[in-house]
Amino acid sequence: MTPHRSAAIVSVRRKSALLAAISLLLAAMALQGYAAGYPLGMSLLAASTVQAGICLTMFSSRLLKAVLAANFLLFLSHALVISHFLTPDGGPAMSQLGDFASAVLGSASLVFTPVETMALIVREAYLKRLRRPRRGAPP
Repeated sequence: MTPHRSAAIVSVRRKSALLAAISLLLAAMALQGYAAGYPLGMSLLAASTVQAGICLTMFSSRLLKAVLAANFLLFLSHALVISHFLTPDGGPAMSQLGDFASAVLGSASLVFTPVETMALIVREAYLKRLRRPRRGAPP
């Protein structure tokens, strides 16, 4: 393995490990928020919004910007509309359905956002490898 190739792999591994650690930490914080009494959909949307913001700071992508905006709008709509109708013993069925839908969307975003960011990490490493001139190759 050449030094350039191993450096690229080390960079990908380091970024991947950092992203995985952040994702697990945010998922744990979302479940801790649920255990503390917040609605599950709201806590998962909050975690996925923070995760999308972190991933967007790592790589600028229109798709990640759209995910961040969608998560933020869903979080605001949940906080302003749905969570007011939820009570500790349940609440109206439509509010419970809205919280469930928010939880599903937040969970999907918690899975999708790191996958998209990992694809960008690997793509960046591959493009860096292509840009480097090869040793001994004719000019």
